[in-house]
Amino acid sequence: MSEVSEQHGSVVSSAPGEGRFHVLALSGGGYRGLFTARILAEIEAHISAPIATRFDLIAGTSIGGILALALALEIPAQTMVELFERHGADIFKTRFSLKGVLRSQYTQEGLERLLRTDAIFGNKVLGECRHSVIVPAINYTTGQPVMFKTPHHANFQRDHRHQIVDVALATSAAPGYFPRHVFNDCQYVDGGLFANAPGLLAVHEAQRFLGQPRTNLHVVAIGTMSSKFTVDPRRNRAGGTFDWGGISPMQTPKRLFGLAISAQETLVHHLLSHRLKAGQYFHLDDDLTDERARAVALDVTDRAATEVLNGAGRERAKIALGDPAFRALLSYQAPAPKFFYGANSVGGTTSC
Repeated sequence: MSEVSEQHGSVVSSAPGEGRFHVLALSGGGYRGLFTARILAEIEAHISAPIATRFDLIAGTSIGGILALALALEIPAQTMVELFERHGADIFKTRFSLKGVLRSQYTQEGLERLLRTDAIFGNKVLGECRHSVIVPAINYTTGQPVMFKTPHHANFQRDHRHQIVDVALATSAAPGYFPRHVFNDCQYVDGGLFANAPGLLAVHEAQRFLGQPRTNLHVVAIGTMSSKFTVDPRRNRAGGTFDWGGISPMQTPKRLFGLAISAQETLVHHLLSHRLKAGQYFHLDDDLTDERARAVALDVTDRAATEVLNGAGRERAKIALGDPAFRALLSYQAPAPKFFYGANSVGGTTSC
């Protein structure tokens, strides 16, 4: 393993994996995360191994954060596909909300029940992950962005004690859809508000805290078929609630959230394309045509949406696996991470 020396919160280290460092970044997008999960499942079937074994760092936001945490525990991606397919309606179950005025349209109770099963996260804590992972959220109590991290740096002394379910619910508490998630005496909202596509955060993490030069980095970013939110030129242009959401106030935060995550996805893709050389960056996503866009949304879980997301995911995985450069990337075997605290630390210490 690398030797690490700390200076101002950063590290200098030798490069694991003989000069390569692989990053997997998973975007948010609600039920559209089935597209991501299907791609991951197809790749795992191809390599006959957990996909986390091919990456040194996994980053995920919102539903991508939930998937990232599952992969870091080596839960099969196919298990997460089946969770979407069988329980999507339980996750997005409408409750009385007076059109979003009294409270959010959905509750996270169904999602929490599913995640707390022994087949998913149970009562495991972040320090029990087998691979390095970072998950963004916003601490609404302090107004600050936060990054939940496995203890892959000597300074990361507290997060390893958090239950994984709490981290998952914090990163996926989308405004307008779900209530804020409260734990550790703080209120959290969806990390997608500032980092829906977490690839840049992961690159920063690799360079600053894991000592990796840019030349070592190889990034695979998987999107969620994010819709491009655009204006209808026939609509009211005054910028009020009716302009943004129509007659339902519940639609205003949803549309603003959708616009934010869509724009972020495009921006991060371009920035990573500029920062990394050809062959170092792979972006797996698909555009929604007009017809498919009518069937798919963050909170649509019906048969048509499931068909579109599964079908598109299979095709995108087929294209990726048909690329010799992508297959070569998957031949990499990531070394075991060095955790400083928690159950998987050297010596298994849970101190700090």
